[in-house]
Amino acid sequence: MQPWNIDPRPDRQGPRSIAVLLFLGAVLLGLAGLDALQHGALEDLPAGQVEMTIETPNLNDEIEVTPEQYQAFHDEARESGAYAWRGWSLVLGMSFVALGSVGLFLLKPWGPRLSTVGAAVALVGGSVGGLRFQSAASSTMEGMLVDTQTYLALACSVMTGLCLAMAVLPLFNHRARLALFPEEE
Repeated sequence: MQPWNIDPRPDRQGPRSIAVLLFLGAVLLGLAGLDALQHGALEDLPAGQVEMTIETPNLNDEIEVTPEQYQAFHDEARESGAYAWRGWSLVLGMSFVALGSVGLFLLKPWGPRLSTVGAAVALVGGSVGGLRFQSAASSTMEGMLVDTQTYLALACSVMTGLCLAMAVLPLFNHRARLALFPEEE
């Protein structure tokens, strides 16, 4: 045997570490999806919540946003389906990711596949919802809160994209594949 001809061993710890991170991310993003669904179900946002949301941007921005403008943003976001797109895609997608992360932790081949499908659902739906939020903000408000909605849309896309990258990683890593698919050895 040549010294450079080394047979790789299955990596069981790496996929399990990724599974734990995927599960934690799925719980956090799933809660964000539930929050979007709850806000989307409200006809009017509570006055205290609106005041708290616009207080800091109004202190730091030249253009003040009124509670009526923020309520108009909420109404536009509801009508465009922004809350539904973000909420349902995150809840459904992250449920798949959470279940898939359990399978990945148990080193079952269906685990990373299910997580990948769930993360893709969350990425697409969350991005569509984010674009609709940004469009609603642009049409009803000005200033810092419009930028905030843009940044939130980007953050949602980046977080779900990271979940997708982590879910797919064990399918491409040779040592992880040896642990997931031992019959291929």
